[in-house]
Amino acid sequence: LKKKTLDSNLGTKINPIQGNMLELPQRLNTKYDLAFCIGNSLVHLDGEKEIEEFLSGIKSLLVDRGHLVIQIINYDRILKKNIKSLPTIEVKDKGLKFHRLYRYDTKINKILFKTILEVPGNVIENEIPLYPLLSGDLETLLQNSGFTNIQVFGDFQKSEFQKDSSYSLVVCAS
Repeated sequence: LKKKTLDSNLGTKINPIQGNMLELPQRLNTKYDLAFCIGNSLVHLDGEKEIEEFLSGIKSLLVDRGHLVIQIINYDRILKKNIKSLPTIEVKDKGLKFHRLYRYDTKINKILFKTILEVPGNVIENEIPLYPLLSGDLETLLQNSGFTNIQVFGDFQKSEFQKDSSYSLVVCAS
């Protein structure tokens, strides 16, 4: 992220940092009105213990009535419907294709997320384990971390969350 660009475009001071999500309370020494964890980032943590540790750490960094916004894939839907892939993202004028494949490993309770990026002259593949965090479990972890006002949506437009059909799970908690 380019701090100068963010500051000028948003009209507010932005302090982007890069690092381990679990170390935020040790790295930051001020309180914030808002924190967000979007782009399915939360499920890169190892499991519910680490997720709760992260949520508790964020809660400690928020002012009273400060908000946390979380966006992840709806894993209730992924697991129930045994979804193996998400729609391919394609940018035809650039010759780019981005494939996202899921394989659920019940033995370790992880989704192995394989990405294949096709660009002219190159194919890049990667696979990482993701924790399939269910909506009810996320709400419980938020409550355990001190959040009391928890709103759950199916997208950023605040559509009603449907376990069986929403593609995303968006949560606003304070």
